[in-house]
Amino acid sequence: MPSTLGELRQVMLGSIFKPEVPLGPTRDILITCHASATGKGKLHGSPECRILRSASSVNQIDTPFGEAIERLCANCRWPLPTDSPILALGAAVSDVDSLTIWLDRDPEDAEDVEAEHDAAIALSTGDYPPHTNDVGAEDEDDETGHDEEWERYDRARNFRSGRHSHWRRLHSYLTRSNEAVADYPFLAPWADGLQSRLTAVLDAERRAFAALVQPAHLLEAAAVRVLPTPQFSGDPGFAGLGAEAEKTFRRAWYEWSHRATWSWQRLEDQDFSVYTVVSDAFGRRRKGKPEAHAAFRQLTADWIRQAREEADRPATAPWQLVAVKAPALPRTRHSEPERDPLTPWEASVIATYQVAFNRKAGTAALLVPRLVAEQLLACASHDMPVQRLAPDGSALPAEALLEQWDHESLTRT
Repeated sequence: MPSTLGELRQVMLGSIFKPEVPLGPTRDILITCHASATGKGKLHGSPECRILRSASSVNQIDTPFGEAIERLCANCRWPLPTDSPILALGAAVSDVDSLTIWLDRDPEDAEDVEAEHDAAIALSTGDYPPHTNDVGAEDEDDETGHDEEWERYDRARNFRSGRHSHWRRLHSYLTRSNEAVADYPFLAPWADGLQSRLTAVLDAERRAFAALVQPAHLLEAAAVRVLPTPQFSGDPGFAGLGAEAEKTFRRAWYEWSHRATWSWQRLEDQDFSVYTVVSDAFGRRRKGKPEAHAAFRQLTADWIRQAREEADRPATAPWQLVAVKAPALPRTRHSEPERDPLTPWEASVIATYQVAFNRKAGTAALLVPRLVAEQLLACASHDMPVQRLAPDGSALPAEALLEQWDHESLTRT
């Protein structure tokens, strides 16, 4: 197929391709270069390169890409057709080479380590200082005088969000490099060392994130999913809502259960969603509002109690081995925010319960409580295949079972 000569892209070949990068069949493709008349020195993508300004004359030559690779000017751009194999290979090489920015970083100082340890202690009690998130209580407008404690929890949540984002970003870089090697297998010998080193960094980041998440919260969230939908009853506290009482009740349950199911927070930290639903239902009316908030606080407490009873219920198979392939973050432009396809609950479960990781496939084996396994299986999709490993029992270790897992068969179906 002829190249689309009318459509060119300017590419900095010298900065993308290093001499150690395998070129495969592209090494024989001729590229047009410019060099000084002596034939020595760098090869350039344009005769206007400032390095050539002192040359007495400049020659244009066509040379095989593989022969030119060690002499390419790192500052020049080469005009390549948009369907050039070199262009596509360059994108794959960039996906692998980008792993280097996460390697050999300075270790954290002692102060940061201590601050993160304190964050883990704070978050073990919840996302907010104890007894300060009881929205709608009589003292909701009072100044608590605990600014330092609030700042402590703010820092803790920021630590967790930062670790979560960094771990997901590292995972995405590794996934994209795997895709690049799958498209160009001859890159594997060069990519293998970088991917192996990044995997160690990725695992350290996963552990750091998992230390800021409470497994009990994840199990209770999974228990919320299996609770029966509560039936509306005419609580006297709902009187101020009038005809809107049942609608408000159902909306409160939906908002609370949906948020609780997909969150890494403790169940009590979802109370504000119910408070907001009730407040919106009243609008500017005040009559009966305090009583309604009190009734819904009791209702939420009952839902939390039921979820915890479900989480504590004995099971014949309390722990299950599950395989999952987490999706990468979608590629974004410079100013676009990242939109993680994983919910906080899904990401937390994968980070917390991982017992094996297949670097080349980007898959993980998780040893999870039964309720967590059921929720993971329920949210499996084409983008995130999930399957039980050895449901009938196996003596093989998780690493071996994970290596045998054909996750692509799930995405094909």
